[in-house]
Amino acid sequence: MVAISELFSLLGSSKSKLLILHSEAECSGSVPDFCRSLISEHVSTEALLRDEAARHSPLGAAIRRSSTAHAAPADETVLALMRRWFFARRADSGFRLLGFPRNLRQCLVFDEWLETRGEHLDACVLFAAPDSEPTPVGDHYRELGLLMTIALDSVTPTTVP
Repeated sequence: MVAISELFSLLGSSKSKLLILHSEAECSGSVPDFCRSLISEHVSTEALLRDEAARHSPLGAAIRRSSTAHAAPADETVLALMRRWFFARRADSGFRLLGFPRNLRQCLVFDEWLETRGEHLDACVLFAAPDSEPTPVGDHYRELGLLMTIALDSVTPTTVP
């Protein structure tokens, strides 16, 4: 497990590229608040999906259909949306990406995008309950030496700057 102070010392740059992994069901408001407190661009996949669903575009229609069916959007839909965000940003700018990638396929595609632009992640932060099971996404970034795990019980309003 990594202390919050260690995370800040490692990722204090506005050019840091950071993935934030957590379960919406497990986390209080502290994790999203913590993520927004970092310097670089905060990108919420859920917000991007919501914004796109409001547009009259083929991608927005696909997201609305999924929502109406009470299902998660298809991988292709999420990847198309995230690809547009990723390649529209300046290559040298940092980000805190929350809610993506969600599965191993998305991890591998995201890794290809980073490689295409000659970029790399600085870290993948997993906020997890002490008794939580490993996930394929967490395992992928652990194998790459990028995973930093922070116990959810260590993230309280007092630890969030």
